[in-house]
Amino acid sequence: MRISTAYPQQFNINSMFDQQSKLNETQLKLSSGKKYLTPAENPSAAAYSLSFKQSIGEATQYQDNIGVATQRLGLEETTLANVIDTIQRLQELGLQGVSDSGNSVVGRNAIASEFDQLNQHLISLANTRNSNGEYLFAGTKSTLMPFSPENANSTVTISAPVAANGTPTTTINSASGGTGVTEKNYTIGSAGGDFKVSYNMDTVPDKMDVYVNDQLMTSTNNSVSGAGTLTIPTANLPAGAKIKVVVAGGDSSSWRFNVNYSGGITEDGTVAGAGTVVEAQAATTTVDGSIPTAFPYLGSNAQRSIQIGTSRTITDGDTGTAVFVSTSTGKSLFDTVKNFSNELRADKPTLETLHELDDAMVQISTVRSNVGARQNALDRQKATNQDFIINTQTALSQIEDLDYATAITNLNSQQTSLQAAQQSYAKVQGMTLFKYL
Repeated sequence: MRISTAYPQQFNINSMFDQQSKLNETQLKLSSGKKYLTPAENPSAAAYSLSFKQSIGEATQYQDNIGVATQRLGLEETTLANVIDTIQRLQELGLQGVSDSGNSVVGRNAIASEFDQLNQHLISLANTRNSNGEYLFAGTKSTLMPFSPENANSTVTISAPVAANGTPTTTINSASGGTGVTEKNYTIGSAGGDFKVSYNMDTVPDKMDVYVNDQLMTSTNNSVSGAGTLTIPTANLPAGAKIKVVVAGGDSSSWRFNVNYSGGITEDGTVAGAGTVVEAQAATTTVDGSIPTAFPYLGSNAQRSIQIGTSRTITDGDTGTAVFVSTSTGKSLFDTVKNFSNELRADKPTLETLHELDDAMVQISTVRSNVGARQNALDRQKATNQDFIINTQTALSQIEDLDYATAITNLNSQQTSLQAAQQSYAKVQGMTLFKYL
């Protein structure tokens, strides 16, 4: 076998390069703290590592979601506590108002004024926003103010929404009142569809009559309670016709109504009987004949949900209807407070309206309790997610983290091997066959 002079030199150079490569790899592992620098070193471990990292990322996002939900629910709980305190004050004032002892008209007017101020405070609480500018009680429409404060003192307005069939329907949100006879007068400007009067007799039975050119056209016939609609066919409504809606309110009654007509119509005025409190209602786009309220809810009835676990979501707030609108009467807390204020000014406060405040207190207290339950659920889920993250990080560490003791031992061994290769090369480099010839 023939061996050239260059062969030993090249062999030693290759040996040094190999030792240097292994040393560099060990040094990189020591600096990164990773057992494997590339997936090729252990494909199975790389796959497990990727799966664990994805799971940790998802759990971390759930923790962030819990932080957001905790902030929103904490603010809601504080807001509801303030609402409950305000209702308690209203209940105290209400008991004073319904008491006959020492209560004059002036005294009840003073209580009504405080009712109005507290009502505005309740509306501001219902329109609470978080640090991101989102309304707490607007549901999924978090950028829309759920209850408009302007509706409290609005004037009679005329709007022309479009019905489902494309026909414009003029809605005049007319009046609410109490004891006595109240007349509302209108003039037909141009022909349209049927003339409809939608009413709601809230507390005690009241009677309603509708006249066309002073001729009785339709009536409830007797005093009725609850909601209903009176209709005059378009054939009985010539252009220029004068329409009069008359409500005869019973003792300590409360009523509301609006009118709907698809042609031209104007409101001519109101004649209120003694003891009647007439309040204009806010403009509301209604084409279904429903009774508008002074404080309509403009948010969404759908609750926002946020994921806090692999298979668990939670609502991070409550809608305005769930909190402030009665599940039994359908009236908002603000309308109830406003109605009682009107009754006080009419010197006819009723226990029925005061009982509605009691119902509102129970409903809001129930919502507050539910908020507390969700806060507890968030705390438990947060602990569960944290345990999962720690366990997964432990498993990930076992797969990809470097054993420093073993790595340092390998580093020392590789340095010794590299030094030996370098010394061997230095000796071999000066050797030739000619020295032995």
